[in-house]
This record gives sequence, C-alpha cells and structure tokens, in this order.
Amino acid sequence: MEKYVIIALAVVVMGLGALYVYLGGLNSIEYTVENVNNYHLVGRMFQGKADAKEIEDYFFEAKDFAIGGTIDGELTILHYNDTTLAKKEIKLLIGVLLNNAADTLDLPAGYALVKVPAQKAIRATILANNAVIPGPETIEARLIEKAEETGLIPQTFTIEKYLSETEMVIDMPVKN
Repeated sequence: MEKYVIIALAVVVMGLGALYVYLGGLNSIEYTVENVNNYHLVGRMFQGKADAKEIEDYFFEAKDFAIGGTIDGELTILHYNDTTLAKKEIKLLIGVLLNNAADTLDLPAGYALVKVPAQKAIRATILANNAVIPGPETIEARLIEKAEETGLIPQTFTIEKYLSETEMVIDMPVKN
C-alpha cells in the first residue's frame, strides 16, 4: 500500500512540474531600458484593500473595453507605490493604455484620462502565465536595480500592460 502512495505522489509531483514548465515558469524575464513617448491611460481609480472585489470588476470591465475595441489600447494597471497608504492598502488606476493619444475622448462612465509624462522607462517583459511569474515586489526590485545599474532614477509607480494570457510588460518610468 505504501508503495502505491509513493508512486501516486511521484506522478503528482511530475505533473505539477510539467504544468509549471508548460505555463512558462522557466522563462526568464527580460529587463531593458526603453525610450517611450508618454503614457495616456483611461481607467477607474481604486484605493483600498488588495483583495477587494472592485479590483476584479474594474479589471474585467477594462478588459472588455480593450478587447471589444470600445477603447483602442491595451489592458493596463497603473500601480502607485504610495507610502501614505494604510497597511495592506493599494492605489491603482485600472483601465486601458491608449494606442493613440487623444485629448478628447468619449470616456465610459466613471473613467478618467490620466497622462503620465515619460521619455524613458525600465521595462520587464514577461512571457509566462500569471500563475507562475514572480511576485510584484520581486519584479519591482529588479526594475529598480536595473535603473540604478544604468544611472537612472525610477519613478514611484509601475505600468503593467497585459498583452495576452501569457505576455505582460511592466514599465517603470524614470525621472527625466
């Protein structure tokens, strides 16, 4: 009987390992310095607990706008690293990074236009499923490290662009 338990456990462990590889868990994250031309985002502001249902609601609403073509752009989350927030509280702009900058745009109800001036950004390109990528703190620490290596001063926020189920780009704009 004990032999069957060991065999079953070995099969489960190998299956989980294969799933991890399949989802891109062994893919490396590429960190680069990129020239950018400002960011124009439309979205909903959120400030509160990281596990709030509104985050998911806002995310899927913005995803529908981006995928459905209502707003021409990429699903994006602007993550503010606001040190004045309470413990376990976050501040986000959840929406769409516009493909074409526009000062006049018919915004959906509850949405605001946010312009982020930037000429350069440190970029993390991730080709893996969200389930197997490192945590945001790890990625952000490596972005800051890359900025310091290149003599750049990073801003205190990141811009996460969800390009597909397995491709994500995180930009940390640098101060000019």
